Amino acid sequence: MDHPNAEIACAAWEAVAHGDAQALAKAFSPNVVWHASGRGPRSGTFTGLDAVLEYLAEIGDAAQRFDMRLDDVLVSESRAVVLFSVEGQRGRRRLVADFIVLFQIEAGLVVEAWAVPHDQHAVDEFWAP
Repeated sequence: MDHPNAEIACAAWEAVAHGDAQALAKAFSPNVVWHASGRGPRSGTFTGLDAVLEYLAEIGDAAQRFDMRLDDVLVSESRAVVLFSVEGQRGRRRLVADFIVLFQIEAGLVVEAWAVPHDQHAVDEFWAP
C-alpha cells in the first residue's frame, strides 16, 4: 500500500495537472502557501487557497500548451516531493523543464508547497513579457 503522503501528493499533482480546482481544494489546506521560485512574472509566494488556485489557473491560461508528466514521488512522515517534467509553448517560446515540488503535509492536507525548476533561467525566460 502507498504511503498516505504519496496519495495526497499524487492527488494534488493530478489536480494541478488537470486544472481540477475542486480536487485541489480537497488536498490543500484553506491557508495553503505556495512558493514559486524565480524572478519572473510567475514567481512569488501565494497565500490562501483562492490565491493559489488563481495563480495555478493563470499559468494554464498564459500558455498555449503546458503539458506535465509525473516522474516520481518521494515521501516522509510530513513531506512529499513530486518530480515532474513540463513541456510548454507560449507564442514562439518553448519550455522543456524538470521541476521539483516539495509539499509540507499536516493532518492529511498540503499546508505549504515549494516549486523549483531544474533550470530556473529557462523558466524565467519562458514567462518573461
